[in-house]
Amino acid sequence: MSFEFIDSHCHLDFSPFSGNEGYYLQKAQEKGVSKFIVPSVNQSNWANVVSLSRQHESIYYALGIHPLFISNDHQSEVLSLKKFVSEHRDKCVAIGECGLDFWDKESNRDIQVDVFREQCLLAKIHQLPLIVHSRKSHDHVLKILREIKPEKGGVIHGFSGSFQQAEQFIQLGFYIGVGGVISYERAIKTKNAIAKIPLDKILLETDSPDMPLSGFQGKINTPDKVANLCDYLAMIRKESKQSIANVVYKNTTSLFGI
Repeated sequence: MSFEFIDSHCHLDFSPFSGNEGYYLQKAQEKGVSKFIVPSVNQSNWANVVSLSRQHESIYYALGIHPLFISNDHQSEVLSLKKFVSEHRDKCVAIGECGLDFWDKESNRDIQVDVFREQCLLAKIHQLPLIVHSRKSHDHVLKILREIKPEKGGVIHGFSGSFQQAEQFIQLGFYIGVGGVISYERAIKTKNAIAKIPLDKILLETDSPDMPLSGFQGKINTPDKVANLCDYLAMIRKESKQSIANVVYKNTTSLFGI
């Protein structure tokens, strides 16, 4: 029985992968991971993710500005992003990683909202999906998505909310990105949500090198762990690993057009 996976969110241009991508790609491919989506975080690594995709057939990229990595001159950075996206469409499959992060109450929420809105509009212009980072900000993200209505939808990355919140994102045409949080016993709310979400609305993602699975805390997370995530998802949903792998693979290729 063979399984084919896509890591829908991994930062392969980050350390320790940078310069050793071949090793980690092979390690993942041995576990059935055949494609990788590498989102960017700001203008400092847009060129890096493009370069990676040109070196490796299995890598696709997303271009965006992460809410925690917005530069001081955010208006100029947004203009640079618009120009960069228009010039790099070969393997660009999404706008992101973008969104809102209100974890830190000192964060400049108004700037985050402005930059996220601009990226939602950019996704509409180029008819691309969004890779959305949403932490302590689901209601604000939902409000912006309802206002702008990006036609190609996207994925809510690293989802750790309730079933009701997941339903609201799905109604707007978004998939739910499932990562390492489902491997932790304490994540009862999220696991209950993931058990009830329609399987055809789920993507698997490692967020490598971050978000390690339970039992791997303190270690570098790697894209091959998508296979482990599928095991956990099968246990939570009480469905076969084969059926989950097949549907989630189809979901990912459908969303990103790969």
